[in-house]
Amino acid sequence: MPLTSILSVQVRPDRVVQYEELVRDLAASAVDQGDAFHWTAHQTLYGEVGTLYFVTEDSDFAGVAARGDTQELILRVLGEDEGGKTLVSMLECTLSQQATISMDRPELSYPPEQTDRIFPASVVTQIRARPGGQESLEELIRKISEAIPKVGDPSRILSYQVMVGMLSEYWTVRPLEDLSELDEQLPPAELLNQAFGAAEGGLIYRTGLEAIEEVKRHIVVYRQDLSNPG
Repeated sequence: MPLTSILSVQVRPDRVVQYEELVRDLAASAVDQGDAFHWTAHQTLYGEVGTLYFVTEDSDFAGVAARGDTQELILRVLGEDEGGKTLVSMLECTLSQQATISMDRPELSYPPEQTDRIFPASVVTQIRARPGGQESLEELIRKISEAIPKVGDPSRILSYQVMVGMLSEYWTVRPLEDLSELDEQLPPAELLNQAFGAAEGGLIYRTGLEAIEEVKRHIVVYRQDLSNPG
């Protein structure tokens, strides 16, 4: 069961440069040493600005255990002395951190042909279902994925469900080569209407919205200089 771990870090506005320099040095050392802990870093361009996301993919929980956590990575790559100082400095730069683990939901997705490719940017939508609303929310995401090829829309969608964290939360990713691609992608309501007709498409959309407690959308960009993609 493929798993995606995400460390979300809200950085203090006056410490962004310092924090990024710390991560840049860590990433460079991990690359040089060929460390097995691989991650990609993504920065919010539009949305909750000041947030960095560090994403790691594993085949199962055994893989998660084998690579260790972020603290172990820092101490392993930088050494006990320098790594300890780096940990303290990173904490001084952050407002908050959150670590989650999600599972892939391929049946709710319409993925790009190159699923292992790192795209320059993505639209990330975080959705929290109301109590008892997960089935209706999943149906909305499923129908959006089905609608994309029906109408020839150029968008692609990858869907995930949180396993460790807020259990009623899902998130989707729309990979982008360039932000201008969004001009060619239909909004969900219009996409459903064109694919299934106004009556059925409208019902799917309204039922799905009623199942949602909270939804947030961000546009994030890939930060290669803060990554060890492997």
